[in-house]
Amino acid sequence: MLWTEEQARALITDSGTLKRGLELAAPRHWSELGRTATAAWGHCAGSGSRPYQVALDLSGPAFKCSCPSRVFPCKHGAGLLLLLARQPELLPEAAVPAWLAEWLTQRQQTQEKKAAKEVEAAPAAPATTTHPPEPSGEVSPQRLERMQRGAAELLVWLQDLISTGLAQTEKQPLSYWENQAARLVDDQLPGLAGVLRELPALRYAGLDWPERLLARLGELHLLAGALQRLAQLPDGLRQDVLQLVGVNVKKDDVLSRQPTISDEWLVVGQATAEEDRLLVRRSWLWGQHTGRYALVLEYAFGGQPFATPLVPGGQYRGGLAFYPGSLPLRAVVGTIWTFTGLAPQRALPPGSNPAALLDDYATALGQLPWLREWPSTLTEVVPVPLPDGDTVLLHPPSGVQLPLRTPTGQAWDLLAASGGHPLTVFGEWNGRAFLPLTYSPVAFAAGSPL
Repeated sequence: MLWTEEQARALITDSGTLKRGLELAAPRHWSELGRTATAAWGHCAGSGSRPYQVALDLSGPAFKCSCPSRVFPCKHGAGLLLLLARQPELLPEAAVPAWLAEWLTQRQQTQEKKAAKEVEAAPAAPATTTHPPEPSGEVSPQRLERMQRGAAELLVWLQDLISTGLAQTEKQPLSYWENQAARLVDDQLPGLAGVLRELPALRYAGLDWPERLLARLGELHLLAGALQRLAQLPDGLRQDVLQLVGVNVKKDDVLSRQPTISDEWLVVGQATAEEDRLLVRRSWLWGQHTGRYALVLEYAFGGQPFATPLVPGGQYRGGLAFYPGSLPLRAVVGTIWTFTGLAPQRALPPGSNPAALLDDYATALGQLPWLREWPSTLTEVVPVPLPDGDTVLLHPPSGVQLPLRTPTGQAWDLLAASGGHPLTVFGEWNGRAFLPLTYSPVAFAAGSPL
C-alpha cells in the first residue's frame, strides 16, 4: 500500500505536529524500520537513552507510539508516515515484531467487537413510503415566530440599503454590518448573520465588487423572504431554508431518520481551510456503484483530528446518510465504515466538459438558489495562463474555457503537470470560477494531486 505525501498530510491536522513530523521524516532519526502490506514500524531516537517504538496500522489507518504525547498522531507517528510516503524503500518487508503484533491483535479484536455491536444497534431501514422522512431540523412555533420577525426586519434593512445605493456602502464602517448581524443572532438566525458578516470583504475582492455584492444581497433577500413563506415551500426546500438560516441538524438525527446509502466510496477531492480558529474540511466522495457525489463536512479545533480519517484517494466501504433537502449533497458517515485501501491509481469519476458543467450547475441552482460549491470532473481540459496573470481551463474540442481559482502558486503546479497536454480534473464550481482539487492525465494514469 503506497502512500503519497498529500495523503499522509491529510491525517496530520495539527500544524505544529506536521512541522515536527517533517523534521523527523529523515533516515538519521530511525532504526529497526520495517513494513508489511498493512503495517509499518520503526524506532525513533528521542531525548532519552531508549528510542520510541512507533507503528502504523495502515488498514485503519491508526498510530501507536511509546512516547508520552496525548496527540494522535504524535510527531513520531507523523514522521514515520511521511518517511513511508517519501522513501518507502527505507522500510523493507519484514516480520512483525512482538510488541507490534500484540497491538495489532488487540486492535483487530476491538474492531470486531465494535462491528458486532454496531450491527446489533443499527436501526432498521426506513420503510419505503410516498412521504418524505420526518424532518430532523425541528423548530418550535415560538422560535419560528421570532426568526420570521427577524427576517422581516432584515428585509426592511436590505431595502433601505439598496435605495441609498451600493456606492454608499464604501463609506460605512464595519459596525454598520456588524450591528445588523448581531440583531440577527439575537433573533436566532446565525446563518443569515454569517452571510452578512462576509459582505464587507467583497469591497476589496476586485473591480467587480458591486456586481458580486448585489448578487449576495439578492441571495440574502431571497432567503429571508423564503423564511417568511416557509409553510408554502416544498418539504425539501423548507429543510434547506431552515439549515441555511442557522437551524442545526444533528448528525445523530440524520443517521436515525434518513436512509443510509451503502456503496464503495472513493475520496476524490479534499479541501481544508481555517475559519474562526476551526479547521474546516470538505471531503468529496464518489459512490462507485450509485454514481453519486457526497460531501462530508467536518470541523476540528486545537489540532485535534477530524472525526473521520478520510484520505484523498482512499477507498471506503459503508453507508452515508444525506442531510434532508431539495438537492442532497452533504452527508454523514454511517456507523459501519471500513477503510479498504488506497486506489492503485489516481482514479476519478466519469467526466464531462465545461458546457455540461454549466448546464448541470444551472439546473442545480433551479433547485437550490443558494448553492455554493458544485462538484464536477472535467476531461480533456488544458490549463492556459493569461497575460494578466490569471489561468483558465480550456476545453479544446469545444473552445469553452472556465476561470480558475487556486491558492497562490498552485496554478503553476497544474500548468507544470499538464505541460500543454489535456488533464482530467476534479474540483468545485462556485458559479464564478473552478477550484481544482485533484488532477490526472486524461488517460487516468497516476497523477499528482494539488
